[in-house]
Amino acid sequence: MYVKFWGTRGSLPRAVTNENVTGILERMAQQAKLQGLTTIDQLVSAVKTGKLERPFTYGGNTTCDEIGHGPHNIYIDSGTGITAAGDAAMAKGVKHFSIFQTHLHWDHIMGLPFFVPIYIPGMKIDIYHVHKNAPESIRILFNGINFPVAWDQIGAKVEFKQLKLYESVQFGEMSVTPYALDHPGGSFGYRAEAAGSSVAIGVDGEYKRFTAKELGKDLRFYQNLDALIFDGQYEMDELASRYDWGHCSPPIGVDLALREGIRNLIFTHHDPRSSDDKSVKMLAQAKKHLAAQLPSYKDVWQKLAQTAGPNLYSAYDGLKIEIESGRIKFV
Repeated sequence: MYVKFWGTRGSLPRAVTNENVTGILERMAQQAKLQGLTTIDQLVSAVKTGKLERPFTYGGNTTCDEIGHGPHNIYIDSGTGITAAGDAAMAKGVKHFSIFQTHLHWDHIMGLPFFVPIYIPGMKIDIYHVHKNAPESIRILFNGINFPVAWDQIGAKVEFKQLKLYESVQFGEMSVTPYALDHPGGSFGYRAEAAGSSVAIGVDGEYKRFTAKELGKDLRFYQNLDALIFDGQYEMDELASRYDWGHCSPPIGVDLALREGIRNLIFTHHDPRSSDDKSVKMLAQAKKHLAAQLPSYKDVWQKLAQTAGPNLYSAYDGLKIEIESGRIKFV
């Protein structure tokens, strides 16, 4: 099973400015000096191979994740990241797309008007959703006012498929099942399983329900889980002033992963106001929190033969990983 992150920003796309790139180059140059690199070619090679700071930049597209196994793949959410995903798929000759919506806030659907396959006759697009008002919320993007193309002018055949909570959809050997998250207006995560591997999407989620009892029917979606893609938009001290905004913080994800034995935790839905430096710092803070809390869960992780606890990562636009036997490989 693989996951590719086409968009990792939340709330609003973020432009990568000249100032951003200049700051990144300065950091790279400092790291290159420490490693004894002396030429531009060495610097470029080190950046491409991840020997220096990884990623070069987190990127700026709003959320869209691709999950696949064998000949089948799906997309979770249609933020601005789905535009590049559509281009890449068409280049491979793909004509049938399956999109699962976590919810219908603008940052999760704003890519659809710029998703080229939706305009091409012969294309088939299935949009899976739990919210009953998904069709009207998406069609309004194409009302001739919000966007110049009207819904009846698109060329693809688009079919809306409403799911019941906890009802699975099968794509070959891969199953996809929605579960409930805590977010204003309601949001739904998706857990995908195939060939003994599993990954769950946990955005947009505030995780107000945290204990096993509070999670109730949703608890099982975090158990026996290889990887959780977690809403890490804010630092912990920011959450107090953002209560009921529907987003979370990396240390809370760490606590959940420690308790439930989630082998890999990947933070995404980065705040558009967060610089790359801040995102790097937040990952470091999460790792520090992990080190402090791990002794309390030593028995859990000894049974999993992963005594260092969950692996922690931050997603960035373009990241692709493979999940097999609980391990993540960057590809």
